[in-house]
Amino acid sequence: MRVNRAEPRASAPTRRPFTEEGGRSGHPDVAAVAAVVLLTAVGAWGLVVGGTTVGMDAATQFYPWYSFLGESLRSFEIPGWNPHQFSGTPFAADPLSGWSYLPAMVFFALLPLPAAAKVYLIFHLLLAGLSVYALARSLGIGAAGALLSAVSYEFGSFFYTENTCCFAYASVMAWLPLALLGAEMSIRSPRKLGSAPWWGLSGLALSQILASWLGQGSYYALLALGGYVAYRTLISPPAHLRGARGRILDAVLHGGAVLFFGFGLAAAGLLPRLEYNALSNLAGGYLVEEGSGAVEIGGWEAEDWGLLLEPGLWYAGGATVALALLAVPLARGRFAVPYFAGLSLSALVLSGQGPTPLHAALYLLPRFDQLHPHNPERVVMLLYLGLALLAGAALSRLGETGGRTRYLLLAPVATVTVALVGSLTWGALVALVLAAGLPVAYGARRLPAGWKALLPALLVAVVFADLLSSGRAAISSQGDLEGWEGTSGIIRKVDLDEYYRPSGALRFLMSRDEEGPFRYFGFGLRTPEGRTISSPTRFAHPETQALGVGNRAMTVGLQSIQGYDAVHVARYDEYLRAMNGGNAQDYHHADVLREGPKSPLLDLLGARYVVVPTDPLPKDREYLRELEREFPVVYEDGRAKVLENRGASPRAWITHRARRAAPGEALKLLESSAVRPGGTAIMETDPPRLDPAADPVADRASVTVYEADRMEIEVATAGDGLLVLGEVYYPAWRAYVDGEPAPIYRADGLFRAVPLPAGEHTVELRYESRTLRAGTAISLATCAALVAPFVLAAARRRRKGANAAEHVTNREAP
Repeated sequence: MRVNRAEPRASAPTRRPFTEEGGRSGHPDVAAVAAVVLLTAVGAWGLVVGGTTVGMDAATQFYPWYSFLGESLRSFEIPGWNPHQFSGTPFAADPLSGWSYLPAMVFFALLPLPAAAKVYLIFHLLLAGLSVYALARSLGIGAAGALLSAVSYEFGSFFYTENTCCFAYASVMAWLPLALLGAEMSIRSPRKLGSAPWWGLSGLALSQILASWLGQGSYYALLALGGYVAYRTLISPPAHLRGARGRILDAVLHGGAVLFFGFGLAAAGLLPRLEYNALSNLAGGYLVEEGSGAVEIGGWEAEDWGLLLEPGLWYAGGATVALALLAVPLARGRFAVPYFAGLSLSALVLSGQGPTPLHAALYLLPRFDQLHPHNPERVVMLLYLGLALLAGAALSRLGETGGRTRYLLLAPVATVTVALVGSLTWGALVALVLAAGLPVAYGARRLPAGWKALLPALLVAVVFADLLSSGRAAISSQGDLEGWEGTSGIIRKVDLDEYYRPSGALRFLMSRDEEGPFRYFGFGLRTPEGRTISSPTRFAHPETQALGVGNRAMTVGLQSIQGYDAVHVARYDEYLRAMNGGNAQDYHHADVLREGPKSPLLDLLGARYVVVPTDPLPKDREYLRELEREFPVVYEDGRAKVLENRGASPRAWITHRARRAAPGEALKLLESSAVRPGGTAIMETDPPRLDPAADPVADRASVTVYEADRMEIEVATAGDGLLVLGEVYYPAWRAYVDGEPAPIYRADGLFRAVPLPAGEHTVELRYESRTLRAGTAISLATCAALVAPFVLAAARRRRKGANAAEHVTNREAP
């Protein structure tokens, strides 16, 4: 009698993770992990040998920040304030600074910048590949399929390219699989105590996502993680979860525990960043503001989905996509395929501006409607994880069925579809042919078993070669963007020692440190393409390097009034806009524009030096000649000149006159010269008691100590006065006059001001962020809560062992 045997449909993976079925040893995992490490070495070779491949954000933002972070940590200091950008700005509170992001803190504290950069790049490649492999194995995917998933994810063009340039993307993508792995293993554990280590692992990964990209990236990761916990507890739970009540309680338990550890470990960075966000140019999200280019930009249309099959930045791999399409009919409910198929489809839908029902539903979540419309195609980072795991699931399922499945013909159909839709290279076509031929090969009776085992390895090798070729081509294409006087691409291979070596102009400025604290700015005007010469897209251009822009001040210990960062103190942006004649800039930039050097607001920033090109464009020569008549040249070489602004305000001065004005009025009064800058202080609250009859000749204010988080000023005044500092006001700063707390006012719309009684005094200002202290304490307490059970368990086992040994000794004693 013929019996129809339906293929088993498990609601949850039943295999033990990290071992093959049937209780065999873990040798396939050892070989696969070794393959991931070897392929990572091959893939990273071209990125770190003969220089370091860096993108514009890595060169102009991340590496300068991480270098400053590492220097501070080596001195056992928490870097709260950054005096090198934007005339001073929060550092630990900056969401991209690297503070609380462990790889940046460890590598750049222990290694010099060039070596740390290479290790940092390789680490994220390895983390992504090994985490995806472990996640795939925990889902029950075979070793070959898990290896394919790891390779597809680690060497997908988007991750591979962004890992050299835009670390926020790469960091979220590298840690997300580990967060899902911890969630999977905690849910699977029948004992709640056994779930605790996995909660910690998932929480650690989540904390690193929050540390690397607080905003869009972490929001997307939280949605993916929360969706996975809901799927594995409510829809496809493990066997020990029974009944609706038990499933709901477990969803709350596991989700809550992961969030507890994740947000607790991230608190050291999270709390100061939430405080900073409320005072920043991006308060609450990307705001609609004329000229800022902040919201409702970007997004894919349906026809852009084809970019996933075109070698370049977005390429996912032809074979990967073809196998992912096969996963749903082949694996059905296994390997969490329904979830990752839904995740992939949702990411595609959300990559556009909408409107769709999914957009409408998610816009009900707090602030998602302010974050997601800004380049919504960023959500595609979730798609690559879904496609990689689906491809691995399909390969694993094909190996299990041995080609005996009613869906056999779907393989060539899927591959032909992908071949027709995509613009594929020869390598991609070879990978597609292998993917299409796998079911036939598995079902061929005469094909030796050794050859059948070799086919998946061959497929992985071809997919690796195809993806690596595409990733390198994407990097190369972004290194050949034409700019003024030659190439100025946004990804280049450079010698970081040479790249960060100070130019002649910067060396001159570094030699002037005996003058006391001062600031400078690189003044680049605009190229024929409309970019400023100081644009970060031109980071590798010698002219740009000579100007000392692109946050280079951080790497040499100078202080600039400019900077490149997504987040600034909102009041500083308002100040620069007024100084630049009302002209707005992209929210990343804080540059001095053409009108800036002529504004009376420039002097208050203490900008004593201006670095300009020696050989400017013809259209700018007359303008710069006029500027040199006002600001004399004090240094010149073949690339740059340094001009001196002798009217720049000192870093501290005393005034005996103040008036109150409505918020926003101070800059208008100063810009119009209705109030003389440095004379009468303009306050937004009632001014303190001052003595306008005091003789200003007797006033003295001398900065004796200037550190990143601390200032000391020796002052003398004949009457009650107001000490005004050319330092950006921020509420975390505290003032002490002769050791006693004193209030800090906001003067002239931007600066700190401290009231003084008559006489001689020592004024100290310290950066004392309560949110930074509280967050650090919470993170340490969370870490202790995570580690304590293991320490106690180890101590308990040691005591039991000692007691058992003593008992045996007593029994053997005569």
